[in-house]
Amino acid sequence: MKKKIAILLYKYFPYGGLQKDFLLITKELLSRNHDIKIFTRSWEGIVPTQLDVVQLGEKGFTNYSKNKNFVNEVFNKVQKYEPDIIFGFNKIPGLDLYFAADTCFAKQAKNKNRFQKYTRRFRQSINYENQIFNDNSESKILLLNQNQSRDFKEVYSTQEERMTIIPPGIDFEWNEVNSMNLHKLLNISKLDKLILFVGSDFYRKGLDRAIQGINHLKEKNISSSLIVIGDDDSKPFQPSISRHSLQDKIFFMGPRSDVASFMKSADLLVHPAREEAAGNIIIEAMVSGLPSIVSKEVGFSDEVEKFNAGAVLSDNFMQDDFNNLLEGTIKTNRLAFIKNNISSLHENNYFFSRSSFIADYIEENY
Repeated sequence: MKKKIAILLYKYFPYGGLQKDFLLITKELLSRNHDIKIFTRSWEGIVPTQLDVVQLGEKGFTNYSKNKNFVNEVFNKVQKYEPDIIFGFNKIPGLDLYFAADTCFAKQAKNKNRFQKYTRRFRQSINYENQIFNDNSESKILLLNQNQSRDFKEVYSTQEERMTIIPPGIDFEWNEVNSMNLHKLLNISKLDKLILFVGSDFYRKGLDRAIQGINHLKEKNISSSLIVIGDDDSKPFQPSISRHSLQDKIFFMGPRSDVASFMKSADLLVHPAREEAAGNIIIEAMVSGLPSIVSKEVGFSDEVEKFNAGAVLSDNFMQDDFNNLLEGTIKTNRLAFIKNNISSLHENNYFFSRSSFIADYIEENY
């Protein structure tokens, strides 16, 4: 039965993990002839012709005010559309269905500056999260992994029956790209192992930790280069790069649309994140045949362990442990072993099934 679905998200921009999920899921719903209208503050880039997008504008000078104004205004617009389902990709009060791309804010806040709890942004984030996850809410929730389920139940006593864990969701087109000669492209020595870092929030994703790892390899006379892909400022990391004389070993590529080709061409992905609800790049690396070293905080670290796709660091990150694991992986035949082990994962439909799973869920539950 055809549904009218209002989809809400604060902001669309290319290359964001949440935004990729939103677009794939929306296209799947449209392919099934559902009526979709998207409500957002702003859309960066060209709006695909098949999408009906309402842009309310970035009203306010801070994220707090922009979010508040959007929430206050959007439901008047949504009511005129008269949807069967209000489906949100950010923590917005009043949703029928929420795609939980984030970690539990209340739990993560315990590890942050204690003065943050006095800010309006903090109180807003707690309030919006609570309205979705508290045990009086009727919002249904799509989760990426068991870690999220455990955390939200621990903080909000969220009922099990309201939460559904969904499979990974890589675009089938991911497999339709070729590798490239990165050594030649970037003028890197053929002796260097190519280590890839992907993420648009460099500090949260652990770029400083990756740089320390490259410095460790240099001190051990292990030839390697770090290729960084993501939309963030490299300036905060330049002093460390200069101090360790790594200017010719670290390459900032900015945001890229050809990440799949980089993954098919590199030797290892590192993702020593401080906080990461899922980490789609882990799944992207796996189906690309690229081994990974990830921190336990990454939601999809359990997939790395399940499919023997690399190595997972312990809960309490230690730089020495990361350095030693990086060294041990590169020095031995471990990389070749892992690559051989995951060489057929690109044929496993499980890694590509998120969009169809969610479309099925909506059709069966609403």
